Amino acid sequence: MDISNLKLYNNKGTIQHINLLMFERIAGTEGETKAINYIQKELNKENIENNVEAFKWSRTINILIKAITIFIFCSTLLFETIILLDLAWLMIVLDFVFIVIIYILVINLHNMTRLILLGKAKSSKNIIANVPAVEKKHKRPLIIFTAHYDSISSKYPYNVKKYFFLIVIIISSSYIISTLFFSVWTHLTYFFDYFKTNLYTILMAKSIDFSYVSFIFLIISIVILLFNRERSQSLGSIDNASGISILIELAKILSKNPLKHIDILFLWCGAEEWGLWGSKQFCVKHFNELNEEYDLDKSYNINIDMVGTNIGCK
Repeated sequence: MDISNLKLYNNKGTIQHINLLMFERIAGTEGETKAINYIQKELNKENIENNVEAFKWSRTINILIKAITIFIFCSTLLFETIILLDLAWLMIVLDFVFIVIIYILVINLHNMTRLILLGKAKSSKNIIANVPAVEKKHKRPLIIFTAHYDSISSKYPYNVKKYFFLIVIIISSSYIISTLFFSVWTHLTYFFDYFKTNLYTILMAKSIDFSYVSFIFLIISIVILLFNRERSQSLGSIDNASGISILIELAKILSKNPLKHIDILFLWCGAEEWGLWGSKQFCVKHFNELNEEYDLDKSYNINIDMVGTNIGCK
């Protein structure tokens, strides 16, 4: 197929989709169901084969972030008491628990084949449409176009939240390293007089000062989190009705003009805003079968999100 002669962008149709999708689409609400029905209706108009897959999700990341914040908040209060009462060993236990919480958060964010459900489980759905190649060969490449259809808003701009969480990570890492270090050092002073030095006394005082700073920062963090409720005040035209609409029109074009040797899969993901749940669930369920049929090393995933913004290029 020579794509150079195709009209690859239907401006009127895309804008119309965006206008019709400008309503609250928080995962697990009637707005989400309305969006799913709209996408399916548009695909069915063109007889594009599609199916809906339900999955479970929860606010795991939110719970873990809040757990980390509360943990540091509480351990900061305890730190001075623990040191004064000669219970440094307890800080080692607390730090270990903290490391476990952070580890769970990290693997949940970055491991696409491991799902951790914390809190109340909720339901969402993925919409999947496939445009097969004209000539089906084993281990052919696959192109997956993705876009999420749920949307939420927050009171703070993206860059503000990005730098805020970066500061939280720096403070948290520094805190756990310093408390763990001084807890171990304090233990050594019990058994070896060699470690009872002026340097230890000075650095311990500095560590306690740092815990005060952490405490103040975490109070500010909690206040910010409380005022940053996930209440959708946005109609989600950019994030991500733009991506939904482009995928719909792209599916219509390519269903009539399939590629010769490459399959195309369209995936509209649910619950993306709560931790990429839709895409993760798709990977968990379909990775083995896709790996069996396609050459994934020569395949591509093109994600379309927040079109028209400088942070939407993916």
